[in-house]
Amino acid sequence: MKFLVDMLSQPSIIAGIVVCVGLIALRKPFTEVIGGTVRAFIGFVVMLAGTNIIVGALNNFAKLFTKAFNMHGMIPSNEAAIGVTVAKYGTVATFIFVFGLVLNIVLARITKFKYIFLSSDHAFYMACCLTPVMLLGGLNTLEAIVFGSMTLGVILCVFPAIAHPTMKIITGRDDMSFAHFGTLEYWMSAKIGSLVNKDKKSKSIEDINFPKSLAFLQDSNVSVTIVMTILFFVVTAVAGPAYVGKLTNLNPYVWALLQAAQFTAGIIVLVQGVNMLLAEITPAFKGFSEKIVPSAVPGYPFAILFKGTSNALLAGFLVSLLGGLLSMGVQILIGTTIVIPGIVMHFFCGGIAAIFGNATGGRKGALIGPFLGGIILSFLPLIATSLYGGLGYTTTYWSDSDFNTIGVILGLIAKVGKWPIMIAALIIFAFPFVFSALHKKKLVD
Repeated sequence: MKFLVDMLSQPSIIAGIVVCVGLIALRKPFTEVIGGTVRAFIGFVVMLAGTNIIVGALNNFAKLFTKAFNMHGMIPSNEAAIGVTVAKYGTVATFIFVFGLVLNIVLARITKFKYIFLSSDHAFYMACCLTPVMLLGGLNTLEAIVFGSMTLGVILCVFPAIAHPTMKIITGRDDMSFAHFGTLEYWMSAKIGSLVNKDKKSKSIEDINFPKSLAFLQDSNVSVTIVMTILFFVVTAVAGPAYVGKLTNLNPYVWALLQAAQFTAGIIVLVQGVNMLLAEITPAFKGFSEKIVPSAVPGYPFAILFKGTSNALLAGFLVSLLGGLLSMGVQILIGTTIVIPGIVMHFFCGGIAAIFGNATGGRKGALIGPFLGGIILSFLPLIATSLYGGLGYTTTYWSDSDFNTIGVILGLIAKVGKWPIMIAALIIFAFPFVFSALHKKKLVD
């Protein structure tokens, strides 16, 4: 059982299984099935390695930031929240994850939500987010797995549908959607972009014409490195050499420069891993669309949007971080727990929100949506920790918008008791069926 639990809790293995099933459904030769499965597995491992490099650099930045400005409080972090969940409730979370993936395919097959959520790492994160919700409501292990899986299955096929309209604008394609649990913030940013750009006069933030002397900044790797170097140098200077000496034996500024370069290297590795993964998933996915889920649309990982969006990515990160810093100032003034800006959160959620906002609202949309998102994500964790503190989530909680929103809404319901959260899960599970019965028009052409 431990072998099964450990194996099925690894997103890279799940990615390999997804490709393997797809290739088998296509009746590919044995050699192609093995080769494609292994390459997908390796690609996901490479992608996660890139993510770990990025997170490592940003975690060091967070330490410097905390020391530099002498702030104490909670730090929203997906990785930390996973650590709490897996350590205490790993078995429940794993089974919610596995059965949720199965239900995603079932629901995509029999309802109008023809979306397959391919970011299995985030699917696992959501399973870990839903686990304390079910336990907060007083459900036993079996009940938590059943109702948690039902909820997860619906989320996995509905949230890519929410992102799909804007993804069509961004990519110019109808056959792909997005699978990352910052979806509600991305959707909000796109809607705000539409509202502030009704006259369609706001130009794309990617169309900013740099002077020829600054043309090198149009290389996303160069521009990201420069911005991160500036940020690292600022917090290093304020934190002081004595503290930096606890993190490294190198000269503080040499170390800061290497951390900035490491961050960029992480993005390069991550994108390479995604490319490897997509090279296998794309043909294998035909197995789902042709044999298992006709007309299925894959929801791809976040890095699918990183190419050609460097301006939006950086601008979104910075304005989201600004929203977090302003929120922290408000929290200091009103005397609440301080939510220290999670740099990882503001980069991935804010940056991608800017890409969505830019697609509908140009430069205005690219800046307003992420800024408001940064503020919202600085206050939702306060509510979440008040709900889940007794389950071990006291100094951290999830960082991305969907985890926070779902955790808070369902947590408030679960706080009432066992039956309310079970009824809520049943209503959620019924939603795609009711929607499909009431709407004759297909979501996916």
